[in-house]
Amino acid sequence: MRVYLGRELHSATDNMTATHATVRHLTCRVEGLGHNIFMGNFFSSPRLFDDLDRHKINSWGTVRPNRKDMPHEFGPKHLKLKRSDVRVRTRGGLTAFVWKDRREVYMLNK
Repeated sequence: MRVYLGRELHSATDNMTATHATVRHLTCRVEGLGHNIFMGNFFSSPRLFDDLDRHKINSWGTVRPNRKDMPHEFGPKHLKLKRSDVRVRTRGGLTAFVWKDRREVYMLNK
């Protein structure tokens, strides 16, 4: 057993951030079992969701609109949404959407 003490900076590489490495470490025991993982915007990114999908882990979560590989038109300067408007973009099995309530809520699903 290994105790989780926060993100692991030594695990970060050019292709994997420290938070990406932390999530991969925490999910390694459920690879290939078809489990679902839900996460907040601190951890979510398109690259992480693609990686989890390769290991047969389904993922949902809020995401920050400025994350690398997010749709360019989802930036706050490009969207002019009214309350309850929705915009959706897909790439492969990855779905990114934004919904406007009092403010924009950005979500990813894979």
